[in-house]
Amino acid sequence: MTATEKNKLGIFPKLLIIMVLVATLPLAMIWYATSQSTETLVNDQVSQRLSQTSSTLSSYIDGWFEMNVRMLNQNAETPNLTSMQLEQQTPILKIIKDKYEWIYLAFTVAINGDNISRSDDKPLTQYGDRSYVRQVLGGKPLGQQVLIGKTSGKPALVLATPIKDSDQKTKGILAIAMTLKELSSKVVDSKIGSTGYAFLLDQDGRVIAHPSAEFTSERRDMSNHPAYRGLMFDNQKGLEFVDEQNNRVISYSSKTPHGWILVVQQNHAEAYASLKTNDQKAQILLVASLLLAFIFALFISGRLIKPIKRLTTVADKVSRGEFDTASEDIDRKDELGDLARAISRLGQSVRLSMEHFQRS
Repeated sequence: MTATEKNKLGIFPKLLIIMVLVATLPLAMIWYATSQSTETLVNDQVSQRLSQTSSTLSSYIDGWFEMNVRMLNQNAETPNLTSMQLEQQTPILKIIKDKYEWIYLAFTVAINGDNISRSDDKPLTQYGDRSYVRQVLGGKPLGQQVLIGKTSGKPALVLATPIKDSDQKTKGILAIAMTLKELSSKVVDSKIGSTGYAFLLDQDGRVIAHPSAEFTSERRDMSNHPAYRGLMFDNQKGLEFVDEQNNRVISYSSKTPHGWILVVQQNHAEAYASLKTNDQKAQILLVASLLLAFIFALFISGRLIKPIKRLTTVADKVSRGEFDTASEDIDRKDELGDLARAISRLGQSVRLSMEHFQRS
Protein backbone atom coordinates (compact mmCIF):
# COMPACT_ATOMS: atom_id res chain seq x y z
CA MET A 1 0.00 0.00 0.00
CA THR A 2 1.45 3.36 -1.05
CA ALA A 3 1.69 6.44 1.17
CA THR A 4 -1.00 8.07 -0.94
CA GLU A 5 -3.36 5.16 -0.35
CA LYS A 6 -2.65 5.28 3.38
CA ASN A 7 -3.38 9.01 3.64
CA LYS A 8 -6.41 9.14 1.38
CA LEU A 9 -9.78 9.72 2.97
CA GLY A 10 -12.14 6.89 2.26
CA ILE A 11 -15.72 7.14 1.13
CA PHE A 12 -17.04 6.14 4.58
CA PRO A 13 -15.60 9.13 6.51
CA LYS A 14 -16.46 11.43 3.63
CA LEU A 15 -20.04 10.23 3.60
CA LEU A 16 -20.19 10.44 7.40
CA ILE A 17 -18.92 14.03 7.42
CA ILE A 18 -21.34 15.09 4.69
CA MET A 19 -24.32 13.54 6.46
CA VAL A 20 -23.38 15.15 9.81
CA LEU A 21 -23.00 18.54 8.15
CA VAL A 22 -26.28 18.22 6.29
CA ALA A 23 -28.05 17.25 9.50
CA THR A 24 -26.46 19.85 11.83
CA LEU A 25 -26.03 22.98 9.68
CA PRO A 26 -29.77 23.75 9.66
CA LEU A 27 -29.87 23.14 13.42
CA ALA A 28 -26.95 25.52 13.94
CA MET A 29 -28.60 28.19 11.80
CA ILE A 30 -31.88 27.82 13.67
CA TRP A 31 -30.03 28.01 17.00
CA TYR A 32 -28.20 31.16 15.94
CA ALA A 33 -31.36 32.87 14.70
CA THR A 34 -33.25 31.91 17.85
CA SER A 35 -30.38 33.09 20.03
CA GLN A 36 -30.31 36.48 18.33
CA SER A 37 -34.07 36.82 18.59
CA THR A 38 -34.04 35.85 22.27
CA GLU A 39 -31.22 38.29 23.01
CA THR A 40 -33.16 41.12 21.38
CA LEU A 41 -36.26 40.19 23.33
CA VAL A 42 -34.41 40.04 26.66
CA ASN A 43 -32.67 43.37 25.89
CA ASP A 44 -36.06 44.96 25.33
CA GLN A 45 -37.45 43.42 28.52
CA VAL A 46 -34.51 44.60 30.64
CA SER A 47 -34.64 48.12 29.21
CA GLN A 48 -38.40 48.26 29.64
CA ARG A 49 -38.18 47.03 33.24
CA LEU A 50 -35.61 49.69 34.19
CA SER A 51 -37.31 52.51 32.28
CA GLN A 52 -40.74 51.57 33.65
CA THR A 53 -39.41 51.61 37.22
CA SER A 54 -37.80 54.97 36.52
CA SER A 55 -41.01 56.33 34.99
CA THR A 56 -43.12 55.18 37.95
CA LEU A 57 -40.75 56.74 40.48
CA SER A 58 -40.36 59.93 38.45
CA SER A 59 -44.14 60.35 38.30
CA TYR A 60 -44.38 59.93 42.06
CA ILE A 61 -41.52 62.39 42.72
CA ASP A 62 -42.98 64.97 40.32
CA GLY A 63 -46.43 64.61 41.86
CA TRP A 64 -45.09 64.98 45.39
CA PHE A 65 -42.95 67.97 44.41
CA GLU A 66 -45.74 69.71 42.52
CA MET A 67 -48.17 69.22 45.42
CA ASN A 68 -45.83 71.11 47.74
CA VAL A 69 -45.10 73.82 45.18
CA ARG A 70 -48.81 74.32 44.52
CA MET A 71 -49.54 74.59 48.24
CA LEU A 72 -46.66 77.03 48.68
CA ASN A 73 -47.82 79.31 45.84
CA GLN A 74 -51.43 79.31 46.99
CA ASN A 75 -50.52 80.33 50.54
CA ALA A 76 -48.05 82.98 49.32
CA GLU A 77 -51.04 84.83 47.76
CA THR A 78 -53.17 84.95 50.91
CA PRO A 79 -53.69 88.42 52.48
CA ASN A 80 -52.29 87.34 55.83
CA LEU A 81 -48.95 86.45 54.28
CA THR A 82 -48.79 89.36 51.85
CA SER A 83 -49.24 91.66 54.85
CA MET A 84 -45.64 90.83 55.90
CA GLN A 85 -46.78 91.23 59.52
CA LEU A 86 -45.65 88.70 62.12
CA GLU A 87 -48.99 88.64 63.95
CA GLN A 88 -50.93 87.82 60.77
CA GLN A 89 -48.41 85.41 59.25
CA THR A 90 -47.65 83.19 62.24
CA PRO A 91 -51.10 81.51 62.54
CA ILE A 92 -51.06 80.63 58.82
CA LEU A 93 -47.55 79.22 59.07
CA LYS A 94 -48.54 77.03 62.02
CA ILE A 95 -51.57 75.73 60.11
CA ILE A 96 -49.31 74.80 57.18
CA LYS A 97 -46.93 72.93 59.51
CA ASP A 98 -49.75 71.10 61.28
CA LYS A 99 -51.63 70.13 58.13
CA TYR A 100 -48.66 68.64 56.28
CA GLU A 101 -46.90 66.23 58.60
CA TRP A 102 -43.68 66.14 56.57
CA ILE A 103 -43.24 69.92 56.92
CA TYR A 104 -41.33 70.71 60.11
CA LEU A 105 -40.94 74.45 59.56
CA ALA A 106 -42.78 77.16 57.63
CA PHE A 107 -41.34 80.66 57.67
CA THR A 108 -41.22 84.00 55.86
CA VAL A 109 -38.23 86.13 54.94
CA ALA A 110 -38.00 89.80 54.01
CA ILE A 111 -36.10 90.86 50.89
CA ASN A 112 -33.15 91.85 53.08
CA GLY A 113 -32.94 88.26 54.38
CA ASP A 114 -34.43 88.92 57.83
CA ASN A 115 -36.75 86.27 59.21
CA ILE A 116 -40.24 87.82 59.62
CA SER A 117 -42.21 84.93 61.09
CA ARG A 118 -41.90 81.19 61.71
CA SER A 119 -44.11 78.28 62.73
CA ASP A 120 -41.97 76.92 65.57
CA ASP A 121 -41.84 80.03 67.81
CA LYS A 122 -38.04 79.90 67.87
CA PRO A 123 -36.00 83.11 67.72
CA LEU A 124 -35.98 84.89 64.39
CA THR A 125 -32.79 84.58 62.37
CA GLN A 126 -31.10 85.83 59.21
CA TYR A 127 -31.60 83.83 55.97
CA GLY A 128 -29.97 86.16 53.46
CA ASP A 129 -27.10 83.76 52.77
CA ARG A 130 -29.31 80.77 52.01
CA SER A 131 -29.27 79.44 48.47
CA TYR A 132 -33.07 79.21 48.12
CA VAL A 133 -33.44 82.84 49.27
CA ARG A 134 -30.88 84.07 46.75
CA GLN A 135 -32.59 82.07 43.99
CA VAL A 136 -35.96 83.76 44.61
CA LEU A 137 -34.45 87.23 45.01
CA GLY A 138 -32.59 86.57 41.76
CA GLY A 139 -35.91 86.23 39.93
CA LYS A 140 -36.64 82.51 40.02
CA PRO A 141 -40.27 81.55 40.68
CA LEU A 142 -39.09 78.76 42.95
CA GLY A 143 -36.05 78.40 45.15
CA GLN A 144 -34.94 75.02 46.43
CA GLN A 145 -32.13 73.51 48.45
CA VAL A 146 -31.51 70.02 49.78
CA LEU A 147 -29.60 70.00 53.05
CA ILE A 148 -29.05 67.86 56.12
CA GLY A 149 -31.71 68.53 58.73
CA LYS A 150 -30.25 69.61 62.07
CA THR A 151 -32.82 67.56 63.99
CA SER A 152 -33.10 64.41 61.88
CA GLY A 153 -29.55 64.27 60.53
CA LYS A 154 -31.09 63.23 57.19
CA PRO A 155 -31.64 65.06 53.90
CA ALA A 156 -34.33 67.72 54.05
CA LEU A 157 -35.77 69.93 51.33
CA VAL A 158 -36.45 73.64 51.57
CA LEU A 159 -38.76 75.22 48.99
CA ALA A 160 -39.24 78.95 48.67
CA THR A 161 -41.53 81.14 46.59
CA PRO A 162 -41.88 84.94 46.31
CA ILE A 163 -44.55 86.90 48.16
CA LYS A 164 -45.61 89.66 45.79
CA ASP A 165 -47.48 92.92 46.16
CA SER A 166 -50.32 94.12 43.94
CA ASP A 167 -47.79 95.27 41.33
CA GLN A 168 -46.27 91.78 41.23
CA LYS A 169 -43.06 92.96 42.84
CA THR A 170 -41.36 90.65 45.31
CA LYS A 171 -41.82 91.93 48.87
CA GLY A 172 -40.83 88.80 50.73
CA ILE A 173 -40.40 85.04 50.62
CA LEU A 174 -42.49 82.13 51.90
CA ALA A 175 -40.48 78.98 52.57
CA ILE A 176 -41.15 75.49 53.92
CA ALA A 177 -38.62 72.99 55.23
CA MET A 178 -39.67 69.34 55.02
CA THR A 179 -38.36 65.88 55.68
CA LEU A 180 -37.86 63.53 52.75
CA LYS A 181 -38.68 60.35 54.64
CA GLU A 182 -41.75 59.42 52.58
CA LEU A 183 -40.09 60.31 49.30
CA SER A 184 -36.89 58.48 50.23
CA SER A 185 -38.81 55.36 51.26
CA LYS A 186 -40.58 55.27 47.92
CA VAL A 187 -37.27 55.42 46.07
CA VAL A 188 -35.32 53.07 48.36
CA ASP A 189 -38.10 50.46 48.47
CA SER A 190 -38.12 50.13 44.67
CA LYS A 191 -36.18 46.90 44.30
CA ILE A 192 -35.47 45.04 41.06
CA GLY A 193 -34.52 41.48 41.84
CA SER A 194 -31.78 41.09 44.45
CA THR A 195 -29.24 43.51 42.95
CA GLY A 196 -31.40 46.21 41.38
CA TYR A 197 -32.20 49.46 43.19
CA ALA A 198 -32.87 53.15 42.64
CA PHE A 199 -31.33 56.31 44.07
CA LEU A 200 -32.04 60.02 43.77
CA LEU A 201 -29.50 62.82 43.33
CA ASP A 202 -29.80 66.57 43.21
CA GLN A 203 -28.65 68.57 40.20
CA ASP A 204 -25.09 68.65 41.60
CA GLY A 205 -24.92 64.88 41.99
CA ARG A 206 -25.31 64.75 45.77
CA VAL A 207 -27.48 62.05 47.35
CA ILE A 208 -31.09 62.80 48.25
CA ALA A 209 -32.22 59.18 48.67
CA HIS A 210 -30.11 56.02 48.54
CA PRO A 211 -30.39 52.45 49.90
CA SER A 212 -27.14 53.09 51.80
CA ALA A 213 -27.89 54.94 55.06
CA GLU A 214 -24.30 56.18 55.08
CA PHE A 215 -24.61 57.68 51.60
CA THR A 216 -27.87 59.35 52.58
CA SER A 217 -26.81 60.75 55.95
CA GLU A 218 -23.69 62.42 54.56
CA ARG A 219 -25.29 63.35 51.23
CA ARG A 220 -22.52 61.54 49.38
CA ASP A 221 -21.20 63.26 46.27
CA MET A 222 -21.95 60.88 43.37
CA SER A 223 -21.28 63.33 40.56
CA ASN A 224 -18.65 60.92 39.20
CA HIS A 225 -21.13 58.04 38.95
CA PRO A 226 -21.21 56.87 35.30
CA ALA A 227 -25.03 57.05 35.12
CA TYR A 228 -25.07 60.66 36.38
CA ARG A 229 -22.28 61.75 34.06
CA GLY A 230 -23.78 59.89 31.12
CA LEU A 231 -27.09 61.72 31.50
CA MET A 232 -25.73 65.16 32.37
CA PHE A 233 -22.91 65.34 29.83
CA ASP A 234 -23.88 62.96 27.02
CA ASN A 235 -27.67 62.78 27.43
CA GLN A 236 -27.41 58.98 27.69
CA LYS A 237 -30.32 57.53 29.63
CA GLY A 238 -29.42 53.87 29.21
CA LEU A 239 -25.86 52.92 30.11
CA GLU A 240 -23.69 49.88 30.83
CA PHE A 241 -20.58 50.15 33.00
CA VAL A 242 -18.38 48.37 35.56
CA ASP A 243 -18.82 49.59 39.14
CA GLU A 244 -16.29 49.87 41.96
CA GLN A 245 -16.91 46.25 43.00
CA ASN A 246 -16.06 45.17 39.43
CA ASN A 247 -19.67 44.23 38.73
CA ARG A 248 -21.02 44.75 35.26
CA VAL A 249 -24.02 47.06 35.71
CA ILE A 250 -26.82 48.37 33.51
CA SER A 251 -28.62 51.58 34.43
CA TYR A 252 -31.38 53.92 33.32
CA SER A 253 -31.34 57.59 34.34
CA SER A 254 -33.92 60.34 34.05
CA LYS A 255 -34.14 63.98 35.03
CA THR A 256 -37.16 65.38 36.86
CA PRO A 257 -38.66 68.73 35.81
CA HIS A 258 -37.07 70.35 38.86
CA GLY A 259 -33.58 69.10 38.10
CA TRP A 260 -33.22 66.00 40.26
CA ILE A 261 -31.59 62.89 38.80
CA LEU A 262 -33.17 59.47 39.30
CA VAL A 263 -30.99 56.43 38.60
CA VAL A 264 -32.22 52.84 38.43
CA GLN A 265 -29.56 50.14 38.10
CA GLN A 266 -29.12 46.37 38.25
CA ASN A 267 -26.25 43.92 37.91
CA HIS A 268 -25.95 42.67 34.34
CA ALA A 269 -25.60 39.04 35.43
CA GLU A 270 -28.96 39.06 37.21
CA ALA A 271 -30.75 41.12 34.55
CA TYR A 272 -29.66 38.72 31.81
CA ALA A 273 -29.84 35.50 33.85
CA SER A 274 -32.76 34.24 31.74
CA LEU A 275 -30.77 34.80 28.53
CA LYS A 276 -27.81 32.84 29.93
CA THR A 277 -30.13 30.00 30.95
CA ASN A 278 -31.73 29.94 27.51
CA ASP A 279 -28.31 29.92 25.85
CA GLN A 280 -27.17 27.01 28.00
CA LYS A 281 -30.32 25.04 27.19
CA ALA A 282 -29.92 25.80 23.49
CA GLN A 283 -26.27 24.72 23.54
CA ILE A 284 -27.16 21.46 25.29
CA LEU A 285 -29.88 20.86 22.70
CA LEU A 286 -27.45 21.60 19.88
CA VAL A 287 -24.81 19.23 21.26
CA ALA A 288 -27.45 16.52 21.76
CA SER A 289 -28.66 17.07 18.19
CA LEU A 290 -25.09 16.80 16.90
CA LEU A 291 -24.63 13.55 18.78
CA LEU A 292 -27.87 12.09 17.45
CA ALA A 293 -27.02 13.25 13.94
CA PHE A 294 -23.61 11.61 14.21
CA ILE A 295 -25.10 8.30 15.44
CA PHE A 296 -27.72 8.37 12.68
CA ALA A 297 -25.12 9.24 10.04
CA LEU A 298 -22.85 6.49 11.34
CA PHE A 299 -25.66 3.96 11.04
CA ILE A 300 -26.74 5.06 7.54
CA SER A 301 -23.17 5.32 6.28
CA GLY A 302 -22.42 1.83 7.55
CA ARG A 303 -25.49 0.46 5.76
CA LEU A 304 -24.26 2.00 2.49
CA ILE A 305 -20.56 1.24 2.80
CA LYS A 306 -20.78 -2.46 3.73
CA PRO A 307 -22.38 -3.54 0.40
CA ILE A 308 -19.80 -1.48 -1.50
CA LYS A 309 -16.99 -3.24 0.39
CA ARG A 310 -18.55 -6.64 -0.36
CA LEU A 311 -18.83 -5.79 -4.09
CA THR A 312 -15.24 -4.57 -4.03
CA THR A 313 -14.18 -7.95 -2.62
CA VAL A 314 -16.19 -9.83 -5.30
CA ALA A 315 -14.70 -7.69 -8.08
CA ASP A 316 -11.21 -8.30 -6.69
CA LYS A 317 -11.77 -12.09 -6.67
CA VAL A 318 -13.07 -11.98 -10.25
CA SER A 319 -9.94 -10.08 -11.29
CA ARG A 320 -7.88 -12.94 -9.83
CA GLY A 321 -9.77 -15.61 -11.79
CA GLU A 322 -12.44 -16.66 -9.30
CA PHE A 323 -15.21 -16.21 -11.86
CA ASP A 324 -17.93 -18.08 -9.98
CA THR A 325 -17.77 -15.85 -6.92
CA ALA A 326 -21.35 -14.77 -6.09
CA SER A 327 -22.36 -11.58 -4.33
CA GLU A 328 -25.02 -11.67 -1.61
CA ASP A 329 -26.24 -8.32 -2.90
CA ILE A 330 -27.27 -9.67 -6.29
CA ASP A 331 -30.95 -9.76 -5.31
CA ARG A 332 -31.07 -6.15 -4.15
CA LYS A 333 -33.55 -3.94 -6.03
CA ASP A 334 -31.41 -0.80 -6.01
CA GLU A 335 -28.27 0.47 -7.75
CA LEU A 336 -26.05 -1.71 -5.59
CA GLY A 337 -28.03 -4.75 -6.79
CA ASP A 338 -27.52 -3.58 -10.39
CA LEU A 339 -23.79 -3.29 -9.75
CA ALA A 340 -23.67 -6.77 -8.17
CA ARG A 341 -25.43 -8.29 -11.17
CA ALA A 342 -23.17 -6.42 -13.58
CA ILE A 343 -20.07 -7.80 -11.79
CA SER A 344 -21.60 -11.31 -11.92
CA ARG A 345 -22.22 -10.98 -15.66
CA LEU A 346 -18.71 -9.65 -16.14
CA GLY A 347 -17.29 -12.68 -14.32
CA GLN A 348 -19.35 -15.08 -16.44
CA SER A 349 -18.30 -13.30 -19.67
CA VAL A 350 -14.65 -13.44 -18.72
CA ARG A 351 -14.99 -17.13 -17.78
CA LEU A 352 -16.63 -17.99 -21.11
CA SER A 353 -14.00 -16.05 -22.99
CA MET A 354 -11.24 -17.90 -21.17
CA GLU A 355 -12.87 -21.31 -21.92
CA HIS A 356 -13.26 -20.42 -25.60
CA PHE A 357 -9.65 -19.32 -25.75
CA GLN A 358 -8.47 -22.59 -24.16
CA ARG A 359 -10.45 -24.79 -26.63
CA SER A 360 -9.07 -22.97 -29.58
